[in-house]
Amino acid sequence: MADQNIVLAGEAKDLGLAVMLKDLLDQNLVQNPHKLHDFRQLNIGFALIVTDAELELTMVFKGGNLTIHAGVHPRAKVQIAIETEMVLAMSNLQIKNGLPYYFDETGREVLKAIFTRKLKIRGLLRHFPSMVRLSRVLSIH
Repeated sequence: MADQNIVLAGEAKDLGLAVMLKDLLDQNLVQNPHKLHDFRQLNIGFALIVTDAELELTMVFKGGNLTIHAGVHPRAKVQIAIETEMVLAMSNLQIKNGLPYYFDETGREVLKAIFTRKLKIRGLLRHFPSMVRLSRVLSIH
């Protein structure tokens, strides 16, 4: 891996989702070095609240590093309430012209989740560029 550092803090080491996100990001950044620019530009916390699993974690990006914490961290500027099935769908979003693509099956599934409130993003409009960067970094495409 290049010079980024992704760590699991404290109890996050015991959360399967936190371990999965760390592995996904490690792999994405090694296999797709062009994603490093977006990763390094992120300087924000994203809380992930998995509603049907009663699980909370926060990804805090700062200076090309990421620390994943258990629970909702005070640095979380964006809160993403999501059901388990949508976590993988989010990582499967296609990226076209630098933006998430919602006009294929996976994209329509994500849009449907937004409209049916299975996916809620608090802080999206205020932190839209950061949310787009996160989407590009997490996408396996």
